[in-house]
Amino acid sequence: MTEPYKTTLIRIMGEEYPIKSDAGSDYIIELARYVEEKIMGVTSQNKLPPRLKREVLAAIILADEYFTEKKKNADIEEKLTQLTKTVEGIVDGELLYGP
Repeated sequence: MTEPYKTTLIRIMGEEYPIKSDAGSDYIIELARYVEEKIMGVTSQNKLPPRLKREVLAAIILADEYFTEKKKNADIEEKLTQLTKTVEGIVDGELLYGP
């Protein structure tokens, strides 16, 4: 059974956003802090660009981090699949032919 959705009020760059989610409030607040850090990083590197511009740049950075991690995950899963097949081949050989 999933937890019921609850609303967590977060603040990013001085703006409040009610977030409705089944995730815990602490997790939602952690995400908000991370997003704000990314926005502040873009702001400090680009000498205070207009609000929308800095948020779009932060979103691009976050998307890049997400896709980079997603690719790493896919690579690890592929290696794990290959290792599993190798181990299965060894075990099958041992069972079929003995030690």
